[in-house]
Amino acid sequence: MSRPAPALALLAAAALIAVPVAAGKVAKNPENDKTLGPTKNVGYFLGNPTPTYQWHGCTKSDTQPGPRNLVDGSPNTEKGSSRYVRFTVDPKAKPQFSWKAKPGWKICGVQVAVQLTNPNVSSDLLAEAGYTSGASAGATAGGDGRETIKVTIPAKGIRAQGFEEFEGKTFSIIGFQAVTVFVKR
Repeated sequence: MSRPAPALALLAAAALIAVPVAAGKVAKNPENDKTLGPTKNVGYFLGNPTPTYQWHGCTKSDTQPGPRNLVDGSPNTEKGSSRYVRFTVDPKAKPQFSWKAKPGWKICGVQVAVQLTNPNVSSDLLAEAGYTSGASAGATAGGDGRETIKVTIPAKGIRAQGFEEFEGKTFSIIGFQAVTVFVKR
């Protein structure tokens, strides 16, 4: 079921999780501070698509935006980074994104900015979630292109007026805005 773009744009513009952070300080997040492998926290809901300082105990990362903006379908002009990871992006292929750590680097975890859908809510939602990867390489859904990773938004997981209908539900990933791979030596 496709959703109207204006509803998606409205959700993308809203601040889903507001955490006050003093200047120069990073908000504590127990999920960020854990040292976990790249197969942990798959589908873990991280909130609004915003940069994360660290994930699974690692602070080095590279990000690759998708070829198209999910909100309006326009070409994405953002450049990715490739200090530690090589990305391949093909909007017509499955997988659409693939990544490989450069020699000497190991993948700690992957986060994705995604479009989520659930037939029981009024519109799609842009969000950040944990994704799976191997220790040296990974990719989004391949083969038939069917994404199997689901994202559950906990009850009171957004805590913003107007987003109550999204809380306590499980969503399917139907589009990727960006992929961020966290690494360590």
